[in-house]
Amino acid sequence: MAINIKFDGIDAAIKNVQRSVSSYEKEIQKELDAWALETAALAKQLAPVNEGQLRGAINAEKSGKLKASVTVNVNYAAYIEFGTKKYAASYVANLPPDWKTFAASFKGQANGGSFNDFVQNIMRWVQLKGIGGNKTKSGNISQSKDSLDAMQQAAYAIALNIIQNGIKPQPYLYPAFVKTKPELIKNIKAVLER
Repeated sequence: MAINIKFDGIDAAIKNVQRSVSSYEKEIQKELDAWALETAALAKQLAPVNEGQLRGAINAEKSGKLKASVTVNVNYAAYIEFGTKKYAASYVANLPPDWKTFAASFKGQANGGSFNDFVQNIMRWVQLKGIGGNKTKSGNISQSKDSLDAMQQAAYAIALNIIQNGIKPQPYLYPAFVKTKPELIKNIKAVLER
């Protein structure tokens, strides 16, 4: 013998709950997307600029259902953010555990290239900044052989210093994340309380 119980309106109630969950998901996704855009914009402002490649590589991305991310698509981004060697160790020690784990994922990774490539990259920066070069009477950096040799020596010395000591962190993504996170949490709570 079977007993059947019928609840009138249960199907409609289930559909309303599903519709409500879907509505929450859409609103939360909007908040996540807005957060990613705001975080990327702030990170761009905070990022150090030389030639603008780092700033140009910072982007907000829609990562999927209830996800959004901020990406930085240059191979040296983490080294600028966290520093290297002793500077990285000191800075990363003060980060929250999830950021420590993230920073550790870059430890020991080489970007490839030779020492000569490294020196030449620094040489471009040295020339841009005029470091070590002789100045002309008009105040410009001389392009004479002596001036270029002096800049090459400066680039070599800087490269050796970086290899021995590392580079200081110039955080841009973590500070942007810290600044925008409270607003995201507030906005998501507001969506859920409606």
